[in-house]
Amino acid sequence: MKWLEIVAKHHKEHLEIVKNLGGGIYSEDVVQEFYLRLHKYGDKDKVINKEGIINGSYIYFSLRNTYLLFLREKNKIKKINIDEINNLGIEDEYISKTEALTTLENKINNEIKSWEWFDAKMFKVYRNENISYRELSNRSKISLRTIFSTLKRCKDKLRENIGEDYEDYINEDYEFL
Repeated sequence: MKWLEIVAKHHKEHLEIVKNLGGGIYSEDVVQEFYLRLHKYGDKDKVINKEGIINGSYIYFSLRNTYLLFLREKNKIKKINIDEINNLGIEDEYISKTEALTTLENKINNEIKSWEWFDAKMFKVYRNENISYRELSNRSKISLRTIFSTLKRCKDKLRENIGEDYEDYINEDYEFL
């Protein structure tokens, strides 16, 4: 029989020792950790003498040290009260802002859909590709004057129809969108 099996025969006594130290519901875990530590670091000659008698004081101090290590590790875990998390409000603010932005973008897209095809196409290219009027003119072979007047007309329509909603978004008055 191996020496750890001899020590494990007194499992209930080991549980009682840890419970008396204050282990409570974690007593079984501490004793299992004790067995692992005993296997890794323990010296058979210190645990069991030549007559096969278990050294009780060595077992007690090993159990106590294992329990103290357990307490030290348990106290390292930072605990946060759930009320603190619920009261942060950051997530609610982020959700409100994201929903408001989505609503505003939908209104802008619906407004653009109501335009004539040339105005809508020209504005979408200008908006999505983020290019200058001159570059747009060079790429499309449309006169700079036509591009300028078309985009000016488009921007004016947006200011007239969506301007107030945009101001509400900028001022964080999301409920008015």
